This record gives sequence, structure tokens and C-alpha cells, in this order.
Amino acid sequence: MDRRGIVRTVSIGLLLAAYALFMAVAPLREIAAHLPYLPIVLSGLWWGRRSLAIAGIAVGMMFVAEALGWIMLDAWSLPGHAGGYLFVAWGVGVARERVRAARAAERASEDKYRQLVEKSLAGVFVYRDDRILYANSRFKDIVGFTLDELAGRTFWDFIHADDLPAVRERVEQRKQREASDLRYECRLNSRDGRVVWAEVVSSVMDYEGEAAVLVSVYDITERKENEEKQRELSKLARKQEEQLVHSTRLAEMGEMAAGVAHELNQPLTGIKNYARNATFMIEEGGANLDDVKENLRMIAAQVDRASKIINQMREMARRTERLFAPVDVNRTLRESVEFVMPQLKLSGVETVFDLAPDLPNIMGDRIRLEQVFLNLLTNARHSMEESPDRTLTIRTRHDPGARWPVVVEIADTGKGFAPDVAERLFTPFFTTKQTSHGTGLGLSISLGIVKDHQGMIEATGSEGKGAVFTVRLPVHDARDPDRE
Repeated sequence: MDRRGIVRTVSIGLLLAAYALFMAVAPLREIAAHLPYLPIVLSGLWWGRRSLAIAGIAVGMMFVAEALGWIMLDAWSLPGHAGGYLFVAWGVGVARERVRAARAAERASEDKYRQLVEKSLAGVFVYRDDRILYANSRFKDIVGFTLDELAGRTFWDFIHADDLPAVRERVEQRKQREASDLRYECRLNSRDGRVVWAEVVSSVMDYEGEAAVLVSVYDITERKENEEKQRELSKLARKQEEQLVHSTRLAEMGEMAAGVAHELNQPLTGIKNYARNATFMIEEGGANLDDVKENLRMIAAQVDRASKIINQMREMARRTERLFAPVDVNRTLRESVEFVMPQLKLSGVETVFDLAPDLPNIMGDRIRLEQVFLNLLTNARHSMEESPDRTLTIRTRHDPGARWPVVVEIADTGKGFAPDVAERLFTPFFTTKQTSHGTGLGLSISLGIVKDHQGMIEATGSEGKGAVFTVRLPVHDARDPDRE
């Protein structure tokens, strides 16, 4: 028993002794019956229902005093006082125990929530009038200050200077809208100079009888660093992809060199012949001026033809950044076919166009789409090198109700491929060509370009019966011109 318990026990004993003395002394007997209520009430407040024992002792002492003749009570007074003692002891004891139980439950609840807050992975603090009233250990770890140092500081002390205006604006907007919750990301300044990225969630609450703001702070620095690394890796991957596309384009140009040389040789030969004719006419003086002008006009036309071929080669060789804009697919297809036409002619391939006149524009990168079409056209030419029938069909159509309304089909009458091969055609480094005719990257690159345009590409065919490559693309949405 502790010191306080001893004092309380002695106090109750003295009060009961005083009760006995009052009953023994004649002048005090009149008030003796009321004295036990004091130790009974005190014991009830201190010990709860154990005060019934004190009431029992008082009742016993009263019966002993009656038997000794110290007090003279009628038949109803004795039971009445006894019942009163027991009733008061019971009532005070029960009330006290309920109060204790309520307080214990309140303390347990406070301890539970305090543990939840203290053990939380989020930094938690409460502020009023911008001053921090409470902070848990996790918030201390995030900003690097001790709990004593945090007390009384303002939340604005920890906001990074670059984010301070935006956070203040958000808080002010919440006040103006009288909203309760707020969620945002910002940078915090820690004591050691580190910048901590945090996701902040705050709510208005009642704290110690007054309005305050409860703030939860989640350290997302690692996530932000990973996102930054991911962006860097994405940029690197995109750069490498562009380099690969460029290298593939240059390789295809090298393969087309013979056809281009043949195509350039024709206008150059024409220029030479027309120039000789004009020179002969001028030197001999036997031709009229109109004939000379006609030869000069033909020279200019052949120069334009050669210039167009060179410009196409230059544009194909140039590595450009992604530039999405409205693209006329039919026109792009014709330009692609025109570019490889020398090779098609040398290989004896007949080209057939079946282009839908109502084909809408798409949103895309024309140079990269041209790269896809050139790859498909070159593959088709290679597949028909040993075929007796060499027909290349370029077809477009518009399916308004489809997910990809713009459809491009490039069909050949070449050697085709088995169904199991079709599933692997778009796998990097897989090729059905001879070793000197490809790297196996063309179709995989084409697939990536088409996916970048939110479209799809598929291949169908059978051995000895040719193949069809189908490119499906979404229609250009004028409401979203900046999509990339």
C-alpha cells in the first residue's frame, strides 16, 4: 500500500472511531447517526463499491451501541439508518467506478490514437494560426528537427522557396471556398539542407476545443527520384530508338542506291543531250529561237526531276525530332512508292494503286510513317524476287465505325510465310530474308512507330501465295492538335 492509501485508511479509521465516541458520549448521541455518511462517501469516492464494507462496519457499530444501551432507536429507525448507509455506499461506489471506467476508456482511447499517430509512416502535425501545436516523431525524422524545436514554428518555415507561392495559393483557395481537405505535392527543406519531396494531405479539425489543421506528410523523395530516373531512361531509349531508325533508314538508302543512280542517270543524260542540241543549233545558226528555248526548257525540267530525287534522299537521310501534325496518308503512300519506284522497275514489279478518295487525315509524323511504308514496300519487293507474278497492290480505305478508321494495306504476290512465322515477324532481329538483305529490325521498328501513333500493324499470308501487311491508324482529332 502506498503512502496515499495509508493516509486514506487511517482517515476512515479515525472517522469510524469518532462515530463510536459520539455514540458513547451522551450529549453527542443525537448527531451520531449522521456521522457515518462522511467515511462512507469518502471511501466510495476513493475505493468505489468497497465502501460497502465501511457501511457494514458502521451498521455493526450501530447495532452494538443499541445493544449496550448507548443509543435508543425505535424499531424503524435502526433499519432505516442501516439501509441509508448501504444505499449511499452503493450509489457513490457505483458512480465512482463508472467515472473511473470512463476515464480509463478515455485514456486508453487517447493512448491508442497516440500510438497510431506516433507509429504512423506519415509525418503528422497540427497547427493553428500557422503555428505548430503538435508533431509526431515521423515528421521530426522527415525535417530533421527535434520535437522541442518544432513546437511554435510555422509550417511555412519548411516549404521550399520555389514551392512556397503555390502552396500559399492553395491554402488561401481552401479558406475562400471554406473547404475541409487539401492535397498537393511540394518540396520541404530539412535541417541538414536536403530537399525532401512530400505529398501533403491536410484537413480542418477540432483540436483542444478550437479549430486547427491536421496535416499528414508522406516522404515521396525516393518515388520522385525513381520517376526522374525513369524519365531519363525514357529519353535515352527514345534517343537510341531514333538513332536506330536513322541507321535503318540509311541502310535502306544504301540498298536503294543502284535504283536511285539509275533514276538520276536518266535526267542527267537528258540534260546532256538537250544541252548538245541547243549548242549545235546556236553554233550552226540553222535553228530558230523557239527550238533553242524548247531545249532549254527540257533541260530545266530534267534538273527539277533530278532535284526532286536528291531532295527525297536528303529528307530520308535527315534525322528529325518527332513532329506530329495532320498527315495525308494517300499522299505519303504515293511519295513512298515514288521513292522506291526505281527498284520496283528494276525488279519488274507492277504497282497497282487502290486509294480511297474519302480517306481522312491522321495525326502523325510524316517522315516516320514514310519509314514504315518504305520498309513494307521494300520487304514486298524482296519477297517477289523469285516469283513469276510480281504485282504490288497499295490499298487504303476508311472504316468510320472502327477503332482505327484509316486502313492501309500493302499486298504482294511473293513467297509469303507460314502461320507460325507471322507471329514472329515483328520480333527484333527475326528475318526471313537472306543474310545480306536485312537485319531483322525493320518490322520491329515499324511496329514501334505505328504504336507511337496509337495504331496497330498486322501481317497475314501463306507460303507461296503472297502476304498482306495492314496498318490501322486513328483519325486526326482537330480538338487535340498537340497530341504526341
